[in-house]
Amino acid sequence: MARSWLKRLRPSHRAELEKLYGGLHDPSTEPGLTQISASGTVDHDGLDIAWYEIGQADAPVTVVFIHGYCLSAEAYYDQANYLRGRNARALLVDLRGHGQSSTVAPEECTVDTAANDVLAVIRERAPRGKLVIVGHSLGGMVALNLIRRAPVEVYERIKGALLISTSMRRFAAKGVAQILQSKSLHALYRLCLRLPGRVDSARFEIARFIAPLFAVTLAGFPQMEKLQFHVAMLLDTPLASYSGFFDDLLEHAEYGAAERLAQLQGEVVVGTADIVTPRSQSEVLCEHWPAANMQTVDGSGHMVILEDPEAISAALGRVLDAI
Repeated sequence: MARSWLKRLRPSHRAELEKLYGGLHDPSTEPGLTQISASGTVDHDGLDIAWYEIGQADAPVTVVFIHGYCLSAEAYYDQANYLRGRNARALLVDLRGHGQSSTVAPEECTVDTAANDVLAVIRERAPRGKLVIVGHSLGGMVALNLIRRAPVEVYERIKGALLISTSMRRFAAKGVAQILQSKSLHALYRLCLRLPGRVDSARFEIARFIAPLFAVTLAGFPQMEKLQFHVAMLLDTPLASYSGFFDDLLEHAEYGAAERLAQLQGEVVVGTADIVTPRSQSEVLCEHWPAANMQTVDGSGHMVILEDPEAISAALGRVLDAI
C-alpha cells in the first residue's frame, strides 16, 4: 500500500491528487461533511477558526468534535451523520492551521492555543445547553486541555466525553515515538522550518514521505476511498502545522485534567492495531478516569474513526444515553 501511494505521489500524478484534495471541502460529496446546517468562522486571537453545525440549533445537547493531527473536521463525517438520528447537534471545529481555519506560524501551534480556539467557538456557537466533548488523537489531548482549563460556567455544562486513540501523557512516551522521533521525520521537521506554509510543490514533497508512512500504520482500512480521504487531509495541511504541533505532541501531558474528568460520563476507544497511541496509552487514561468505559476495536489502527465508524458512533451513543 505504501508503495502504491509513493507511485501516486510522483510529479506525474500530482494532477490526480490535486483533484482529490481540491474537492475535500465540497459539502455535496462524501467522504466529508454534507448537508451542513450552518457554517462560518469565529474571529479568535486574530485568526479565523472554522466551524460547522449539523442538526437543530435548539437541540438539548451539543456534541463538540475536535479532530486529530493533520486532519480536519471532515474526518468526523460518519459520526456527524449518526447524530442526525439523535436529539443532539454536532458542532465541528477545524483547529488552527487545519482545514479551513487560518494558517499560523509553527510557534503558534500548541495544544493550549488549539483548546482556546475551541473554547472561543463554544462561547459563540453553543453558549447554553449540555455539552459532550469528542476528541481524536491530538484532538483528544486538546479535549483534555479544554476540560481542565474551561471556565467554570462552561465546564459545568460539559456532561460527558469520548476520547479516541489519544493520550494523557506526552505522545512520545509510547507508540508515536516510533514515528515522531525517527531520524527521517526529524529531518522532515527541519525541512518544514525552512519552508513557507502553503507551497503546493513543497506540500506534495512532504506528502511523498508522510502518506506512505501513514499508509503502513493504517493498513487496516477496509476501503481505499477512506484511505485516499485521509491522505487528502494530509495534503491539505500546511507545512507550518506539521512542524508546529510536532514539538508540543512530543512533550505535552494532561494529567491535570484528571480531577475534572472524574466528574464526567465517558468512553475511551482505541484500536487493537494502533501503534501511534496504543492500548497502553488508553489504559493510563482510564487509570486517571475510572468512571470511563474503555473499548478496544479489533483490527483497527489509529484512524479508527474512519476504519470502524460504527464502533465510534456506538460509543458516542452510550455517552449520550448516560447523560
